[in-house]
Amino acid sequence: MSKTGKVKDRNYTISMPKRTFWRVFLPLCMFLFTAGGLTAYFVVERIVMPKIVGVQRDLVKTPDVLGKAHEDARNAFFGVGLLTEVRGREFNEEVADGSVISQFPEPGEMVKKGRKIAVTLSRGPEAATVPSVRGMNERQARNEMSRGGFTVGNVRRAWSESQPLDAVIETFPQAGTITSRAMNVDLVISRGPRPTHAEMPNIIGESLSEARKKVEAAGLRVGKVDYRNNPSVVPGTVLSQSAAPGAKVPLESAVDITISAIR
Repeated sequence: MSKTGKVKDRNYTISMPKRTFWRVFLPLCMFLFTAGGLTAYFVVERIVMPKIVGVQRDLVKTPDVLGKAHEDARNAFFGVGLLTEVRGREFNEEVADGSVISQFPEPGEMVKKGRKIAVTLSRGPEAATVPSVRGMNERQARNEMSRGGFTVGNVRRAWSESQPLDAVIETFPQAGTITSRAMNVDLVISRGPRPTHAEMPNIIGESLSEARKKVEAAGLRVGKVDYRNNPSVVPGTVLSQSAAPGAKVPLESAVDITISAIR
């Protein structure tokens, strides 16, 4: 305080090395300024403005598609800019086959446009009656099973006097059985009337395993197997057969063969 009683003004200064100012202080100020600007933008854009406007431009409300058919559900999602993804199918006693059982995210949730909404579709009631496909060809039988919600399992062929070639003889489980649609239905397809004779295949030059397959496929069986020393061919190769290729022999009769060996 001066003699006159007045307080003298004081000037304060910050002393800082020039190098520190340029390398530390100024970059720090710029960083804080930028971070503050971005924070303010985020708060205004993501929090303040949505509350003022009432909506967020990139968010939409998930439609409620529970109980709707798959195609209708997909159209509902597409109408608001969302996609659909089928996550699975489950049996359900109350929701019709092919309709939505559940969805995620839940109805009414706000999600970004373009997001995939996962849905689970109904397979309808689990128990159903096996349809009758007797007399149909395999393609027709598969289509009929599919319409009933069943899947065809194993398919085997058998001789039949009552059903023509390639027609379904019977199913397992049998037609009319009430069973779970999770169980496959096997088909038995007709090979036509059982013949009395079979045509002998040519098995010379085949390995023993391949020769056996061909013989059995023709409705015959391998009988006696002899071995003959023949170093000119691979061991185990068929050298001769008891019935000539193309000959008609009684069905299920035995065919003797000779194969090569090295002794």
